[in-house]
Amino acid sequence: MRLHLVRHAKTSSISISGKDFDRKLIPNGHLQASELAIFLKEAAIKPRFTFCSNAQRTKETLNAIVKKNDLGKIAYTDDLYLCDSTTFLNLINALLHSEELMIIGHNDGISTFASYLTDEVINMQTCSYLCIEFNLDSWQEISKGTGTIIKQYRPSLSHL
Repeated sequence: MRLHLVRHAKTSSISISGKDFDRKLIPNGHLQASELAIFLKEAAIKPRFTFCSNAQRTKETLNAIVKKNDLGKIAYTDDLYLCDSTTFLNLINALLHSEELMIIGHNDGISTFASYLTDEVINMQTCSYLCIEFNLDSWQEISKGTGTIIKQYRPSLSHL
């Protein structure tokens, strides 16, 4: 089984509303997300299900990715907004299938969750992608240290 984790692309530090939830991608963030979309297409990453935080920046990142990729059935949820590892784990453990899964979320939660799953120190920067593989039969079996990183990517900022 494979879990694909994506942290949203680069954002503005404030929003018009003043709410963190409403922060939008900056131009470089849109470029990052487009470059990530190309990488995912070339790597033939095709999850059957995708969960995305309802925050503006995660939805914008997802929208850039789906322009070039099929991410399966997509579900938006407020629960993923700035959540902790327990929330991620509860979401995954509740799944009754073993299909490939993608989650688009935020730091520090997504980095902490990736670290929890792999027993490695992981810091997912903006627009980072991480694929974790599990030699298990169901999402209910996922727990601390059960995953192995098999692929990582982050669009280069040097040319953006």
